[in-house]
Amino acid sequence: MTEMETKTLILPSPSTINEIYSELDTSEEKMELDIKILKEWMQKQPHLPNPDDDEKLIDEKRIKMFLIMCKNSLEKTKVKLDQHYTIKLSIPEHYSKWDPTSPEMVQAMKLSYFVPLPKPTHEGHRVTIQCVRTEDADNYVFKDHVKMYIMELDLRIAKLDIYKKDVIIFDAKNTTMNHVTSILPYFKKAIESLLAAYPLRLHEIHFINVKSFVHPLVNVGLSLLKKKLANRAFNHKSVEELKSYIDPSILPLDYGGTYPKMSDEIVDDWHDEMMKHREWFIAQSSIVADNSKRPKNSNNDLDNFENAIEGSFRKLEVD
Repeated sequence: MTEMETKTLILPSPSTINEIYSELDTSEEKMELDIKILKEWMQKQPHLPNPDDDEKLIDEKRIKMFLIMCKNSLEKTKVKLDQHYTIKLSIPEHYSKWDPTSPEMVQAMKLSYFVPLPKPTHEGHRVTIQCVRTEDADNYVFKDHVKMYIMELDLRIAKLDIYKKDVIIFDAKNTTMNHVTSILPYFKKAIESLLAAYPLRLHEIHFINVKSFVHPLVNVGLSLLKKKLANRAFNHKSVEELKSYIDPSILPLDYGGTYPKMSDEIVDDWHDEMMKHREWFIAQSSIVADNSKRPKNSNNDLDNFENAIEGSFRKLEVD
């Protein structure tokens, strides 16, 4: 499985990728064998999509990234793949009508972004910036913003990226009280549903330009993290402070970095990337579990999402 670089994402160096594998006690060759095992397992699960039905739909790279994010545990990866395709049934506001050209998504792109920066850290982490682009809260729909992020994340995992962990920058520079009011009622469910659908591993979280009225959102988010990770959340008084944690060569020019683009240019490049994959996105919306075929002895019955997210996976993995 050859990793392909794109205009939007620079992959870690081959030596860094090998270090990631080594830390997980695996290698490219071992991963290929494990992916084969996982595909064969999926084929035997009557309720899960068959990875050999159409190779364009079930991407091997998704299985590979799930395996990396599950720290090379085949059993954890099986559970997460099952959860991923099952949870999609319960959250149509996130997983149906994946079309980057739809009016809702075009509007979401205009008003907010949650995009990965092109250059990875030297450890192989991927840095992502989340920001409301304007103070226009009247037309801002938080659920569409979440959907846009999940689409981007899914494309990264299934098609474009390889990385060790995520580093997230939350920039609240344009966030108004009206934004907070519209986000807060759905914020907890949005985070928990994301943690249920993907085996995310966070390295650090950085907050900048956080006004006092944004603190309730920050507090809800931190309450869903394990203590060890909550201790890796940093509130910065200025953009300049970011450079003490993130190499300036990774940060865009308007964030005090030396990467030769502004954040708006990176956002536009990423939206172009999403448009290129429009047909793939549309196909993904229909790739879900069929619970009518789920074996009775399945240990991962997530028919009731509200109960499921209160279970053992509601705290984010960190190590």
